[in-house]
Amino acid sequence: MIVCVVMAVVQLVIWAVWAGLSGHPSRWKLWLVVIDGGLAMLLEIYDFPPYEGLLDAHALWHATTIPLTYIWWSFIRDDAEFRTSIRVKKAK
Repeated sequence: MIVCVVMAVVQLVIWAVWAGLSGHPSRWKLWLVVIDGGLAMLLEIYDFPPYEGLLDAHALWHATTIPLTYIWWSFIRDDAEFRTSIRVKKAK
């Protein structure tokens, strides 16, 4: 568990540094994933039993990762379009 947490924190820090230093037009999506991903990770670390027998920390973690996945892949698409447009402009 400790190794997984360390790797997750390292990855979040690397992405946060990149988002802070780059001038990428969609970096706000990356910031959203980094911040919300860190908060979602806290649900896994501070596990709690089911509330009224319905929702526990792991279930809430799964629920929070659904929109994060969409935002992440939206950033990936935007990044591909941004990088492609830069290469096309350089080729002209």
